[in-house]
Amino acid sequence: MSQGLHDEQGRLDAFYALLDLYTEHVQDRIEAVGSAPGTGTGQDLIERQAELDHWYAQASAARAAEQRLCFGRLDFAAEAGGHTHYIGRMGLRDDNGNPVLLDWRAPGASSFYQGTFADPQGIERRRRIITKGRTVTHVDDEDLSDPVHTTTGAAAASVDAPRSGRMSDIVATIAADQDAIVRAPLGQVTIVEGGPGTGKTVVALHRAAWLLYTYRDKLARDGVLVVGPSKAFLTYIDQVLPSLGETDVVLLTPGQLYPDVSATRYDTSTVSAIKGDLRMTKVIAAALRHLQRIPDHDVTIVLEDNTEAKVTARQLAEAKRAVPRSASYHGGREPFLERVLTHMVRARAQARGWDDSDPDLRADALADLTGDRHVRRVLNLMWMPTDPITVLTRLWSEPAFLASAAHGVLTAQEQVALLNAWDGQGQWSVDDAVLLDELAEQLGPWDPNAKRVRVAQERERAANLAHAAASLGATGTAGWLTADALAERHAPVHQRLSVAERALADRSWTYGHVIVDEAQELSPMAWHCLARRTNRVSMTVVGDLQQTTHAAGVRSWDQLFTWAAGKTDLHTLTITYRITRQTAQCAAELLVRFGGHPPALTAIRDGIEPITHSCLPEELAAWIMGAVDGSQGRFAVIVPDEQYRAWQELLPSPDFATGDQALESTVAVLTARETKGLEFDLAFVVNPDLIGRQTERGADLYVAATRATQVLYLVEAWLSR
Repeated sequence: MSQGLHDEQGRLDAFYALLDLYTEHVQDRIEAVGSAPGTGTGQDLIERQAELDHWYAQASAARAAEQRLCFGRLDFAAEAGGHTHYIGRMGLRDDNGNPVLLDWRAPGASSFYQGTFADPQGIERRRRIITKGRTVTHVDDEDLSDPVHTTTGAAAASVDAPRSGRMSDIVATIAADQDAIVRAPLGQVTIVEGGPGTGKTVVALHRAAWLLYTYRDKLARDGVLVVGPSKAFLTYIDQVLPSLGETDVVLLTPGQLYPDVSATRYDTSTVSAIKGDLRMTKVIAAALRHLQRIPDHDVTIVLEDNTEAKVTARQLAEAKRAVPRSASYHGGREPFLERVLTHMVRARAQARGWDDSDPDLRADALADLTGDRHVRRVLNLMWMPTDPITVLTRLWSEPAFLASAAHGVLTAQEQVALLNAWDGQGQWSVDDAVLLDELAEQLGPWDPNAKRVRVAQERERAANLAHAAASLGATGTAGWLTADALAERHAPVHQRLSVAERALADRSWTYGHVIVDEAQELSPMAWHCLARRTNRVSMTVVGDLQQTTHAAGVRSWDQLFTWAAGKTDLHTLTITYRITRQTAQCAAELLVRFGGHPPALTAIRDGIEPITHSCLPEELAAWIMGAVDGSQGRFAVIVPDEQYRAWQELLPSPDFATGDQALESTVAVLTARETKGLEFDLAFVVNPDLIGRQTERGADLYVAATRATQVLYLVEAWLSR
């Protein structure tokens, strides 16, 4: 072992010894706090739970740091102090409380990523420490005073390594331009554009970890939402944030933005363009107005006791006008019905000669009316409660209902396209999921017991807040802990869910920060939906306009973020670390051939030229297995949309798999859209011309041709029609 490796191994051993001691201390504290008898008072329970929350968070961070605890070292020049900093996944202190290992997210660690030959920031040498388990295997030194000695060995090694089927973090190899994105301020829309393999996704995920570390107080209660293009993509990235010690993050696809729906089906381009247009907000609003069947004539209801209750057309119109214009469908229903019932009670009292100013008589009359099934039926038909799935099903399956809602908004041809797209089986498309969310928003919540439950909850919360406020005053902690926070900790144990769990269960949850990957694929309706999920102008948007395949997808960042004028920060990444120069050139040529524009992309790796091959369809499986034999990593067959089912049958399991099992098999069989954001060592693009014609400007083919890190295969294997 060289002296450099020997020295770093000794230092690493010392760091792990400190980590082990700290982990033991954390476990001891958890056991001690959990088993302590306590006083049994509410205040004691609150304080103990707060302490347990702290130690559980520390335990999670320690577990995440176990892998590659220390990965870097900075030696500063004498004029900059001559000191040495070690950089790792978490911060550690020695027995005297002195910092010996800096958390990579800490301000003091920023020079490790931002120092360059042009601006060394006082650094004389930057060392990347490569480990396997708890053993140092290699050190990679960069002399920032001499550009000849600057290397990228660690970064190159991470790119050349075989794919594992899951995205790994790049915390040890973040480049200076990437670090500027990671550490961008919270209250803005940070846009990251760049071609395939430029590191957009992994940089955005590290940004989430940095934000949660730096703005913990602001984000701890709200969490972070990550929206990715497919379930396969979310599976691919799901270990990155936990490996960095962060778990209060929700991962969803656009097809999961409405709870209990997980849509994976895609509409045709024509239908997607219609459903993704913001005009659909008007169609939905009109549909809900048409559900209100308020008569324009006087109404007389014969009650169960054969008496009559009456309400005039004028009174009905007045009750409708009294509903606030901003009220949701269900939010307006209750005040409308209350006003109608008030008119009916007054009329009933007058007909019987009662004093309608007597509250007891009014209450009795109201009870008689609301308890009568005939009254309930007639009033319900005027303003029937409903749900998003019922309304959208009617829109897609009832031509007359769609025509009434879309009048003056959608053309007759557009209405026919929407009706023809309905499969009649309730299989929602990705664009439908966004429309269901819009319906839920315009409908508002509906629960027949909501008012009673809300009153009870408000009373309970008021009591908790009063107790919390008294506790804060008694303990002198009012300066650093709010009554709201204390009341939440005082909630029963079964109500103390994680931020991610609470956010997933609440459609109306607003997040502290939203990250959108493959952002060019979201329609205006999807962006309209996401705008409700952030409580401030705080987003990280990652995409590549060259890869836009959604018919209503993004064509210009400026047009998309007009609402965030003055609060956008655009970063462009042009260096691709994933694909080779030969693959990048081939993909660009294919893109231009189908009408796209040459991308601004610089590949830093050399490889072999893409391989072309032709075979009969029934020969393809055996040929692919021969091609991957002896290779390490992950492999994918990328097929045209219209041939997906056929290839699903022709490529046998268990070697080949589709859907949720695709990334668990030897060879994943995917459409181009499903591969967005993913990478494979070998990629076999089947019938590339057909893939090139299935989307505008050959975007799908460009996506497919840029998935391989090692070898790209272009295969012709035409199926009989």
